[in-house]
Amino acid sequence: MFGRLILYGALALAIGIVVVSACGPEAQTSTSPTRTAVPSASRSVSPTTGPLPVADGHDPAERDGDRIPTVAPSPGSSPAAACPRTTGGNPSNQAQLVAVRVAHQTGFDRLVFEFGQSTAPGPFGMPAYAIEAASSLSGPSGQPVTITGNALFGARFQNASTQNPNGTASYTGSNDLKPTTPLIKEVKIVEDFERVLLWGVGLDHLACPKVSELAGPFRVVLDFPTPP
Repeated sequence: MFGRLILYGALALAIGIVVVSACGPEAQTSTSPTRTAVPSASRSVSPTTGPLPVADGHDPAERDGDRIPTVAPSPGSSPAAACPRTTGGNPSNQAQLVAVRVAHQTGFDRLVFEFGQSTAPGPFGMPAYAIEAASSLSGPSGQPVTITGNALFGARFQNASTQNPNGTASYTGSNDLKPTTPLIKEVKIVEDFERVLLWGVGLDHLACPKVSELAGPFRVVLDFPTPP
């Protein structure tokens, strides 16, 4: 009887050891958490290094600081201050417009306004004039006058007219010239009222003219540069 008790005790001890050794490591492994790689919060909100989309549809790579703007002016318009204003003549002088000529020469388109004697009171000579770029030109009615081209110049003369004081014409040429020159596309009269004469010059693109005065006869010459 005593021997059986010893045998049963030894058997129970052995079974306990086996159970403990089998359960211990498994329990430790099952309780250790599995780490899943999760992006850190700082990385998920960090800004991208590339340029952000631009709402107006321009290429984001074109920065305002290094982009060369290309502006396509509407027909008959140009930056008003793109070229210097040129003035000359004498406001006391009187003259009649007698000819307007347009021609192309190597490196420039030339526009000539030629003046002759007037019977209006005052000395005969080169009338006062102003040549300048414009955004639009209007006649006495105040309505803008349409002139072909992508840039516009005005040639204004004081104490000058296409009509003599007695009502006869001193200038019998066209009031609307459309030459085939590369740069000058149209030369059109805008105003001839109370001896204030205004011509509009439409250009294919903006180019600043060289303005010269010639005598014998009196002429105002505009040379607009073009490729050779």
